[in-house]
Amino acid sequence: MAKVLLVEDDPTVARVLEVALKRAGHGVGLARDFLEALEALGQDWDAIVLDLNLPGGFGLDLLRHLRQELGKPTPVLVLSGLKQERTVVEALRLGAQDYLTKPFSPQELVLRLERYVAAG
Repeated sequence: MAKVLLVEDDPTVARVLEVALKRAGHGVGLARDFLEALEALGQDWDAIVLDLNLPGGFGLDLLRHLRQELGKPTPVLVLSGLKQERTVVEALRLGAQDYLTKPFSPQELVLRLERYVAAG
């Protein structure tokens, strides 16, 4: 069982992810905005699902903080409605393991996430 942090401000998307992850046997924490996520990054997580457009800040800044300031190798799967190539490339350059765009398949997301946790 993995402990997964969801960083997602949309309550519907967060609920869908939470249900899918819990059905797969994982523990779930939720951060609904930039500041909650910043605080939650200090805890130990097996994986993070990261939205980019958040109240109070941008998800790539959280990813940068996680990698460069905290030095944590926690697997990160970015889940965003942003589809621009430069955003995807920047997320991967900053150390995200994967990038999925919305709409998405919850089952696919869970399987991808489990692959990164198992490899970690």
